[in-house]
Amino acid sequence: MKAHSRRSRLMMSVTALTVAGALVLSACGSDSDSGSTGKKPLVISLDSSVDVIDPQQWRTPASMVTSGSVVEQVIEQTYSESGAARIGGGEFTNALSEKHEYSADGKTLTITLREGLKFADGKPLTAEDVVWSYQRGLEMSAAYTKVLYPMVGLTPESFTAPDARTVQVTAEFGTPLLDKMLAMQPFGVYSKATGEEHATPDDPWAADWFRENSNSSGPYKVAAYDKTTSIQLAPNTEYYDQDRIANGGVTIQFVSDPAQRALLLRNGEIDLAGGLPLDQVAELAKTDGLSVVSEASNRLEYLGLNTTKAPFDDKRVRQAIALAMPYQTFVDEVLYGYGDASSGIVSSNMETHSDAVTDAFSTDVAAAKQLLSDAGVSDLSTTLSFKQSSTVEARAAVYIQSALKEIGIDVQIKPLPDAEFTQRTNARDLEMYLNNFLAWGADPFYQMASLAGSGAGTNFNNYANPALDELLQKGFRTQDQADRDAVSAEAQALLVDEMPLVPLWNPKWTYVVRDGVHGLTKDNTEQLRLQYLTKD
Repeated sequence: MKAHSRRSRLMMSVTALTVAGALVLSACGSDSDSGSTGKKPLVISLDSSVDVIDPQQWRTPASMVTSGSVVEQVIEQTYSESGAARIGGGEFTNALSEKHEYSADGKTLTITLREGLKFADGKPLTAEDVVWSYQRGLEMSAAYTKVLYPMVGLTPESFTAPDARTVQVTAEFGTPLLDKMLAMQPFGVYSKATGEEHATPDDPWAADWFRENSNSSGPYKVAAYDKTTSIQLAPNTEYYDQDRIANGGVTIQFVSDPAQRALLLRNGEIDLAGGLPLDQVAELAKTDGLSVVSEASNRLEYLGLNTTKAPFDDKRVRQAIALAMPYQTFVDEVLYGYGDASSGIVSSNMETHSDAVTDAFSTDVAAAKQLLSDAGVSDLSTTLSFKQSSTVEARAAVYIQSALKEIGIDVQIKPLPDAEFTQRTNARDLEMYLNNFLAWGADPFYQMASLAGSGAGTNFNNYANPALDELLQKGFRTQDQADRDAVSAEAQALLVDEMPLVPLWNPKWTYVVRDGVHGLTKDNTEQLRLQYLTKD
C-alpha cells in the first residue's frame, strides 16, 4: 500500500526545529553525489540506535539493518516489485557464489565461489572464510543463531572447504529451509584472518571485536560510528558487484524521540524514517513531499496465554478468548489501517497457509460465552501484561479488556517495564500477555515451532504437545511442496483447536519517505536492504 502525499496541514515548532537540527550531522545531509558515480547518499532514521554490528549476536532492529549491510551471503533472495517496494520471494540466486547445487537427496549443497572475491581490507575471501563463518554461528557462545542449525540438520561437521573456491554443506536431511537460512544475514561471510587476529583465549571467535567493528564482505563498510549519534556506511569498493550498490552511502541517525524523527523527515533533513507511531504515519501520509510505503508482513502480534495455569489450561477457555477478540477493530483503531487482521499463526502471506483455519479468527461473542459455560468458568479475573514502551499494545489492551468483559472476564491491564516484561516472559509466569514474533525466512514450520513447539525458547505459553512436535519435525524434513502444504495444514488445524496463543494481527512493514526516494526492499527477515535505496 502506498499513500500518496498531499499538502501538509501540520505546523512545525520553532523550538523543535532547533533541537532537531542539532541532531543532524551536516555533512551527512548533503544531496551531493558520491564522487564520480553520480549515486547520492541518503540519511535515514529508524526505531532504535545501532548497538551491535555483528549479525550473529543479539542487537537492536536498527542494528539488524546495519549488520545486513556489512556481510554478504553466498546466495540471496530474488525480489519482485510490489507498489513502491521490492519484496523478497521464495526463489534464490547466487551472491558470493558463482553456482550452488544440491545432491539428488537434497542433503549436500556444493557452493562454488566467484573468482577474485575480497573483503573490505583487500584480502581474498575464500571457502575457508565461509566455513569459519558458519562454524562461528553454531559454536560461538554469544551467537543466538545456534538455534537455527538443528532446524535444517546442520552440525559442526557439516561444513568443509575442499579447495579455495568450493564449500560443501552436508545436512542430516534435505529441507527447503536451508536456502532461506543461507540467504539470511547471520549466514553472511566473515574474514577468518580478521577473526583470528582479534581472538583471545576467552573469546576465540572475536565476539567482542565484531560487536563494533567489521571487515566487510557486504556492500558497505563502516566509515564512522558514534554509538550516541549515528553510523555512516560508505560503499565497499571491494564488493563483488558495484552495480548493486545503488546509492552513495547511507547514514543512520539515532533519534530516539519519534516526534523528532517525524519532524526531521518533514523538514527534509532525513530521507526516510521507520518505527514511527502509526497515528503519526497516518498524519504524515497527508504531508506534501512525503509518501508512506507499507507492505504486508509476517510479523505476528499475539495474545499469549499460560497453558499450565487454570483456567487457561482448559482449551475451551482459550478458544472462548479467541472468539471474543475484535480482530478488525485492532486494524482500524489500533493500527490506523497499517496492518492485517489475524489469519492464523501461519499468516495468509506465508507459504502453506491454510484457508481452513481463517474462520477461527472471527468474533463470535455468543459462541465464546457458550464455551466458557461449557468449561464451568464464571467470574474470572485475570491480568493482561505488555511492554510499557509499546503504545500499540497499550491501545490494544483497552480493546481486549472491553471485549473480554462482554463474555464475563474481568481484566486488569498491567504495563511492565520492558526489562521486567522480558524477565517474566522468559520465566513463563505471566497469565496473559501481548507480544510479537517474526520467524526469519518466512517459514511456516519455523514460525509454529518457535511459538508452540515443546521447549522452544520463544514458546512463553508453557505449551507442549508431542503430536504437534512430530508434525513440525516432519514439515522441516519434507521437500515436496504438496506434502509440506498438507503437513502444515494439519499442524495449523491442531493449533486452532488447542489455541495455546491467539494470533491478533500482522502489522505492516511501514516506512515514510521523502518524494524521490525509491528502492525500498524487504528481504525474508523483513529487514530494509540499504544498498537498493536511491534518491533522485
